[in-house]
Amino acid sequence: MVLEADNIEELPHESPTLVLGLINDGVSPYDAVTSLVRHAMQVTDGVLPDPTALREQLEDLHETLARYSGEEEPDLTDVALRLTPLDPQRPACDLLEDLLTGIHGCWLLHSEYDDLSHADADDVEEWDDARAELEQNRSRERFAQLVRDTATRHRGRLI
Repeated sequence: MVLEADNIEELPHESPTLVLGLINDGVSPYDAVTSLVRHAMQVTDGVLPDPTALREQLEDLHETLARYSGEEEPDLTDVALRLTPLDPQRPACDLLEDLLTGIHGCWLLHSEYDDLSHADADDVEEWDDARAELEQNRSRERFAQLVRDTATRHRGRLI
């Protein structure tokens, strides 16, 4: 979903995808975000918290470069590799910004499909800026209400 929203508007998708994957694996939302922040803080302290994950990341990078370069042994000399998806100088703020942007991406997808069902495509082309802004605000309100309703129904999963 996050990657699909990135097709509409460029969005940071690595950390929201990691959080969603952890939650999908049964990790609580709290533990998912605190583990990512803790990992970034350890990197800031000069500690490599998960050498196995780094090895897997290097193998994935090697495979990707080999696939795109056509070389069996691509040169990794000038390739930079991040040790954490978050900014180690401000990991909590960075994660919050990415998650809020992820929510914005969900709204982008919602508005992309919701607006098509509520308006004729020919009418949309004729809208002036004021009408477009009004419809955008309505779409945000519908999306916010859907999020609130879903959060209420699944309150136990949010803790």
